[in-house]
Amino acid sequence: MQFLALHGFTGRGSDFAPLVQGIGGDWHCPDLPGHGPEPRLDCSPVATEAFVEGESERTFGSDSNIPTILIGYSMGARAALNHALQHPNRYSACILISPNPGIEAPQDRQARREVDAKLAHRIEDAGVEAFLEFWQNTPMIRSQQAIPKNWLEAMQQARRLHTPTGLATSLREFGQGVTPNLWPELPLLKMPSILLTGKSDIKYTQIANRMVQEHSQLVHHEIADAGHAPHLEHADAVLEILKNFLAQF
Repeated sequence: MQFLALHGFTGRGSDFAPLVQGIGGDWHCPDLPGHGPEPRLDCSPVATEAFVEGESERTFGSDSNIPTILIGYSMGARAALNHALQHPNRYSACILISPNPGIEAPQDRQARREVDAKLAHRIEDAGVEAFLEFWQNTPMIRSQQAIPKNWLEAMQQARRLHTPTGLATSLREFGQGVTPNLWPELPLLKMPSILLTGKSDIKYTQIANRMVQEHSQLVHHEIADAGHAPHLEHADAVLEILKNFLAQF
């Protein structure tokens, strides 16, 4: 079994280490545009999809008979959902962790762009390390302090290698106010797919519940004692769910 895994904002591909170790198989976990020490600076939705498409083609090819699983977390879940909708026959299954198909109202999209623009300026002014300290203490991200210390420290070391320009560009060009609103297309998702959210992440749990209402074949798992990053905060529970799900392929 092979996997293409897409990380969240400020994350790195290496963040998926707990799932890689727990599930096994052939994993490809690239750093998305705007991330890493030498980031790609074209982070637009079109460029990000082209990047994901290229990573998939180079790693797995287009005619593999091996079950191929697409995984995305938060920002990476947006990229994964868009990619899955554009390539409905390429993947055996899709796993979306803390997903949001998009912001629908134009005024809300504009408001989000303004918020992200301010955050982008903050990154450029304060630098990566100061921004990470601020970002990781915001209410939604703070729950990641529950990640086991060995994993958390490795994640922190990898994140300090980001560049201010890369993260700022990611926010401006691939923030939720810019990425496509995929709610109208959600019913077109044909491959077996599951959603995972942390139960204490009320916003994204509500979004996942609505996704299930919009697409009756989606299955949503709420992870107790976890927030926005349940695959890291409560990896054992998530691994059990994923192993059961993947056993069918």
